[in-house]
Amino acid sequence: MKISTASIKNIGVYFGASLIPMILNLVINPLIAMNMSPEDYAIVGYYTSFNALISPLVVFYMLHYYTKRYFELDELKRKELRATIFKSLIYFSAIIAAICLFGIIFYIKVFNSSSTMPIMPYAALCILALPLTGIYSLMQTDYKMEKNSIAFFYLTVSNGLFLIVVTFVMVVLLKWGAFGKLCSVFITNLLFFVAICFKCRDLFQIKFDWSAFKKMFVFCTPLAISAMLGFFSNGYDRVYLERIGNYTELGYYVVGIQIGNYLSVFGSAVFTTFQPDLFESIVKRNNTKFIKASLSIVLSVSLIAIIFILLAPFVIDILTAGRYLASVNYARLYSLSIIFSALYFVINDYTIAKGYPKLYLITTAITCGLTIFLLPFVVEKWEFNGAAAMISISFMISVIINLFLLLLLKVYHKFKHRSLTCF
Repeated sequence: MKISTASIKNIGVYFGASLIPMILNLVINPLIAMNMSPEDYAIVGYYTSFNALISPLVVFYMLHYYTKRYFELDELKRKELRATIFKSLIYFSAIIAAICLFGIIFYIKVFNSSSTMPIMPYAALCILALPLTGIYSLMQTDYKMEKNSIAFFYLTVSNGLFLIVVTFVMVVLLKWGAFGKLCSVFITNLLFFVAICFKCRDLFQIKFDWSAFKKMFVFCTPLAISAMLGFFSNGYDRVYLERIGNYTELGYYVVGIQIGNYLSVFGSAVFTTFQPDLFESIVKRNNTKFIKASLSIVLSVSLIAIIFILLAPFVIDILTAGRYLASVNYARLYSLSIIFSALYFVINDYTIAKGYPKLYLITTAITCGLTIFLLPFVVEKWEFNGAAAMISISFMISVIINLFLLLLLKVYHKFKHRSLTCF
C-alpha cells in the first residue's frame, strides 16, 4: 500500500510540474495570439522546426546514456559519469551549436536563396538557446532517476513560470512579435544555465573522464544520428512548406501544430512519471511491469488526444481569441501523431535499454527516406493538411519498422543459438 501511495503522489507531482506551466501558457495564449501575426508565427515555426534536426546533435543523447547507466553504477562512479556528461553538455554542445548555426545560414543562403524568410537574429536566438538546455535537462534526469519528484517539480515549474513572464513582457507588453517570442526562450535558458552551473560547481572539480566520454560517444552516435533523422518526421514539414511562399497559411499551420503540441506536454509528463519504471523493468527483465508502464503511457496519451480532437474548434477559438480558427484541422491531424509517437517512444526506449542503438538508427533512416519520398506527393494532393497528416504517418511507419526489426533480431538470435547447440 505504501508503494502504491508513493507512486500516486509522484504521478501527481510530475503531472503538476508539466501541467501548471502549460495551464498558464494556455491562459496567456489569447494575448500572445492577439499580438502575433501569421507571419510572426511562420518565422517562429520555421526556425524552431530545425530544433528537431539540431537538438539531438547538440545534446547528443547523453542523457539517454546516463539513464541507461544509472542503475548499473555505484554512487561514486555515477558522480564521475555525471561530471563528465555535465562538462560535455557545456563545451561539446556549445561548439556543435555554433557549427549548426553557420550550417543553417549556409543552407538558406545557398540552397534556398529565393526565400524571403528573414535570417538574423531569429536563427541565432533559436539555435544558440539549445546548448543552454543540456545541464538543465541533466538535473531533471537526476531528480527523475532518484524519484525526487518535489525537487523536479520546483525546478520545472520555476523554469516554466519564468518563461511565461518573459514571453508576456516581450510579446504582449513590448510587442516584439517573433523576435520577442524567440528571445524570451533564449533569456530563460541562459538564466537557468548560469544558476545550475553555480549550483553544480563542484562537478567542475571532478576530472573529465575521456574513457567514459569515448564509450558514451560510441553508444550515443547512432542514437543522435537517428534522432536527427527524426527531423524528417516532425520538422521537415515546415521547412518544406516554407518553399511554397504562403507565409500566412504557414502561420496558421504553425499555430495548429503549436496548440497540438500542448498534448506533447501531457505526453512528456506521462513519460516523466513512468520512464524510470520502464528502464528498470527492462534492465531487470520484469515483463509484467514493463507492459503495465507501456500501457499506462499509450492509453493516457490516447485518451487526452481523443478528447482534444472532439473539442478542438472550441479550444482553438478560446486560445487564439478567435483569430486562428483556420488552424483547427491542422491541430486535429497533428494530435493523432501524439498517440503514434507515444507508442513509438515506448518501443524506442525498449530498443535502447536492450542495447540495440543501431536498430534505432536503421528504423529512423528508413522512415526518413520514406517521408522524404512521400511528402511532396501528399502536399501536392492535400497541401497543408497533407503535411500535418504526414507527421502521424511517419510515426506509424517507425512503429512498424522498429517492431519488425526487433522480431528479425529475435529470430536471428534463436537461429544462432540453435546452430551453436548443434555443434
